[in-house]
Amino acid sequence: MKRFLKGLLGVLLSLAALAVLAGWFFSSRDYSGYFQEQRGKLSAVTVEAAGGDSLFQKSWVTLRSTSGLRVLSGMLVPSRAPGVGGRGIPAARYPAVIVLGGKATGKYAVDYALDIENVIIAAPDYPYEPRASYTTFEVLAEVPAIRRAIIDMMPSVMLLMDYLHTRKDVDTARIVLLGYSFGAPFVPCIVANDRRAAVAAMVYGGGDVGSLIGHNIARYKGPFLGNIGGWLAGILLHPVEPLRYVGSVSPIPLLMINGTEDEQVPRPNAELLFAGAREPKRIVWIESQHVHPRNVELTRQIVTTLKHELAAMKIVPESPR
Repeated sequence: MKRFLKGLLGVLLSLAALAVLAGWFFSSRDYSGYFQEQRGKLSAVTVEAAGGDSLFQKSWVTLRSTSGLRVLSGMLVPSRAPGVGGRGIPAARYPAVIVLGGKATGKYAVDYALDIENVIIAAPDYPYEPRASYTTFEVLAEVPAIRRAIIDMMPSVMLLMDYLHTRKDVDTARIVLLGYSFGAPFVPCIVANDRRAAVAAMVYGGGDVGSLIGHNIARYKGPFLGNIGGWLAGILLHPVEPLRYVGSVSPIPLLMINGTEDEQVPRPNAELLFAGAREPKRIVWIESQHVHPRNVELTRQIVTTLKHELAAMKIVPESPR
């Protein structure tokens, strides 16, 4: 028994040492070079029509990079395209919004664009499709794939930005990077590594991803697993931790919209991130719980708030009252 306990203690100490080394490695490594390398250069574009109505034409756009990266994105383009001027340049160009949606929406975030006109909307898919549920062992087995997919969201959005810059109907001086819920924490890291966005917007997001994930695990699995999961997530996701990058967003304006009763993103996490940002910055509080695409009333309220704030920044025209 003593030999067994000594062996077990040795294994635990070895695992602890590996965890410390992993934490040091992930905390110190600079991924900016990897993001640019994985982004590569836009090498091919495929557009597949997916319907539309009187306001928008919807399509699925597949982008391929020289690095081998493949990005699938949903896209909405206004149906009433403006006339074309000299040299084939549209008489008017539209602002564009890149939407990083919740974990279950991805490219389908374009389907929840309510009360929006005369804006091009692009929503990249996530490189990893989550299961409906996981066992503890399945979570551990999937950690490498999940982490790689999260890291690859940065070059994926950068490649999508490259594509928007090739389109003659996009006003490249008015591109908004918008992340909501699961997609919000990516925004500071992307903007810090790609300075082409006119506005960085985060809807119902916050900082300190370790505590955010731990908080949400604890809601369903209890505080013990919440603490372990949050600690592990904080190490693995440190390369994209928004607190690392939010101070570098400036002078690009940062707009945050958060819910006062958000059960998934506690108010202290939102305030912590906002405090770490430099001017220009603005946070707007809406009396609500966490955003959900099926909550149409809240979605409309968020969109109305976004349009008002972006109009004040001269990104979109002010809506008529």
